[in-house]
Amino acid sequence: MDIQAYINSGVLELYVLDRLSPDERRQVETYAEQYPDVRQEIEEIELALEEYALLNGQLTPPPPTALTAVLMALPNTAAAQPSATKDDPPSAAPPPRRPNWPLWLLALALGMALFGLYYFYQQAQSRGTSIGELQQRFTTLEQDCERIRDNNQENRQQLALLSDADTRGIVLAGSDNAPDSRAVVFYNQQAGEVLFSAANLPAPPTGKQYQLWAIDANGPQDLGVLDEELTSDTLLDVRFIPDAAAFAVTLEDAGGKPSPDLSQLQVIGEVPAAP
Repeated sequence: MDIQAYINSGVLELYVLDRLSPDERRQVETYAEQYPDVRQEIEEIELALEEYALLNGQLTPPPPTALTAVLMALPNTAAAQPSATKDDPPSAAPPPRRPNWPLWLLALALGMALFGLYYFYQQAQSRGTSIGELQQRFTTLEQDCERIRDNNQENRQQLALLSDADTRGIVLAGSDNAPDSRAVVFYNQQAGEVLFSAANLPAPPTGKQYQLWAIDANGPQDLGVLDEELTSDTLLDVRFIPDAAAFAVTLEDAGGKPSPDLSQLQVIGEVPAAP
């Protein structure tokens, strides 16, 4: 088992978010007991989520000038005395001043509090990158799930069409230009749907592209050019032409043409009569 691929698959994030079925959760817990790397990744995801929850409401710490403002607002116990002149009688020496310990303790406490807030703010900033990466992983995972869901829905629709008794499979046999080429069209007159499969169409030459046509009473109808990387595993939804009598593929210049070049006919097949 490729542990790293399993970790990167996104299933551990879904486990932490409690979005797996009971069987899938038991499987994750089994792997976590067998593989320390899986357990460590789960713990890191849980920690990152906890930090994100805490930091989501984090307030910006007060600026360094806050301590100065607080100290300036405190009563000044050392008020200035008027300067003495030579005519003033000598005064008795003031009594020794006792240290103002409460003031210093308050200043020390405020300084420690500001330092603590600044430290935690810096920690939050440094962890912001890891939280952003985790959010990106969740976004990517969500996009992958949506793509898989859309592909699955499309596959189910195509399967329903292929299993429909009214769907006719039309084999497009190779012409003299390409005797070994083959293609298949699945045509359903009642549902108004058409699927195309390039069963055996070799890669077109440089600057050329295959173009699909439906032939009805009005002549060839353009159904579009085919992707150059189209494979036999792909079922392509194409435009429905009512009462089509045949389908054909020609080799045209890249981008296609409004009318077919019959000298470059590759495959062709007639639509069988409805039973």
